Amino acid sequence: MGFNQLAESDELILGEALERQKILETVINNSPVMAFLWTPDKKWPARYVSENVTQLDYNAEDFLIGRIMYADIVHSEDIDRVRKELTRCCEAGNDSFVQRYRILTGNGEVRWVEEKTYIQRDEAGNVVNFQGIVRDVTQEIKNEKALKDALQSQKALMEKQKALLERQKALETVINNSSTVVFLWKAEKYWPTLYVSENVRQFGYTPEDFISGRILYGKIIHPEDLLLVELELEENCEEGGKEFNRQYRILTQTADVRWIDEKTFIQRNEEGEVTHFQGIIEDVTRNVKRA
Repeated sequence: MGFNQLAESDELILGEALERQKILETVINNSPVMAFLWTPDKKWPARYVSENVTQLDYNAEDFLIGRIMYADIVHSEDIDRVRKELTRCCEAGNDSFVQRYRILTGNGEVRWVEEKTYIQRDEAGNVVNFQGIVRDVTQEIKNEKALKDALQSQKALMEKQKALLERQKALETVINNSSTVVFLWKAEKYWPTLYVSENVRQFGYTPEDFISGRILYGKIIHPEDLLLVELELEENCEEGGKEFNRQYRILTQTADVRWIDEKTFIQRNEEGEVTHFQGIIEDVTRNVKRA
């Protein structure tokens, strides 16, 4: 093979290599990944940087001519951590380095990046280059933080709900072991029941009797007392009252007559309209009979 043939072969190989390099650089420059080749000096001067470093508001030339050293753009609060981890990887003989840290863009904006670097060594094992790719992960960090915050908020809410349920359970236990029965009525005719404590059973009824609407509270008030209770409660509501207190008779499930003392808080909406009655009734039959 002659000299001219060798030269032509070399040129062909060089042309193919340049073409592959051009293709590779085109792929990199159209991706979010920035490629660097740094020397293992203190401030990591760049021997190569892809053109798409412009996404950080720098030009490749800034790094290549040494006007900007890569270490100078690493956030001051992160630089020591990054140096120590890179040094540790090099001294341990590792062939790669992965780290997330903050950098400052050319406009002074703080961005999070993830660096994945291959540590190149000579035959003696000495570090000669850092061949790295850097990716902007700012949005990922924000998304991760938002997810973490959401999970923490959900956990806090669940713990709060658990505490509320435990307090509710404790309160219901206290109420159900007393003679005091708690009601929540709608402000409607005969007071339909939304809630009643379990100890309503002392009158022969079950909570389900009232909550299902099978029995309306107004219907167990003694017929001779019902009208007076209705009128007094209505008058109290019309006058803007907040509470209603009265003694009257009710009929148990077996038609026995009991005297009860009712203390009720009148609930209103934002317009001042009465919506609910939160009542407490206590059997005072013995006290009334003694009197």
